[in-house]
This record gives sequence, C-alpha cells and structure tokens, in this order.
Amino acid sequence: MSVTFEEMNTEEVQQYIDFEIPNYAENVSANLGIPKETALKDADKQLYSLITEENRKKDHFIGHVVCEDKKENVGIIWYNIQPERDRIFIFHIYIFETFRKRGYASAALTLLEEVAKQEGIGTIALNVFANNAGAQHVYSRLGYETVSMVKTKKL
Repeated sequence: MSVTFEEMNTEEVQQYIDFEIPNYAENVSANLGIPKETALKDADKQLYSLITEENRKKDHFIGHVVCEDKKENVGIIWYNIQPERDRIFIFHIYIFETFRKRGYASAALTLLEEVAKQEGIGTIALNVFANNAGAQHVYSRLGYETVSMVKTKKL
C-alpha cells in the first residue's frame, strides 16, 4: 500500500480547522478533565495561532493522505518541520473511520520518515492521548518510544 500527501488549499484548511477544533477539544476534555467550554476556547486559540498562512508557507504542512492506487483521500496529516530541533513534529494524523485498520496510518508515517530523511531530519515526534489505544499500537509497532507522560489524579 502506498500513499502520498497532497497539500490542502486555504479553503480546505479552514474546513479542517472547523472539524479539528471541536474534535481536539473533546479529546482534551475527555483525557485531561478540562471542562468542555474551556477546552473548546483553548483549542480555537491554539489552532488559529498555529495554522497561519505564514506558518503554512514556512514550515507547517497540512494535507490529505491519499491512497495512490485508488486516488482516494483517506485522511489528514499536519506536521511541522523543526530543523533547529532535528525533528518533525506531527500535530495530527487522522485516518477517516471508513479507512481505518487497512494500513493507511502506517503508510503515512512511513512516508513521513522519507520526508524527514530528505529534509535531513533525524527524529519524528508526536503526542497521543491515553485513550487512543489504536494509535498507540500503530506507533509502538513502527518503533515510536514513549519519552514523556502526563499523569493526573481526579479528586
């Protein structure tokens, strides 16, 4: 299985932001115990500060994950090339539900490794929520290691 990345245009990026703000806020609220309204405000502020035209032109890539065989959009990837840290940071990789468990996430991460090598980057980093067992399994299988954890205690 082979995938490519196709950069989103400005309208598609706005649609992505409209999707991702409530999605991210829901995950933050569920995993960190932050009230939903606060998580939503924080997500809105964070995404709009990160996804600017300037950042997209400079070092952020937001695009579609496209199955090469079927020429079909199967997901989304957003990453930031950080040469000063010798890393690519994945802000979001999202495979649409109907395409999950078919190897697309693994193929996208493998392609991103090629991007990193072409850019002379030695590390790929990301955060994953504790309740996302499927993603954690994929990352472990591909050799990603846990280097940090946030622990909380509900009172």
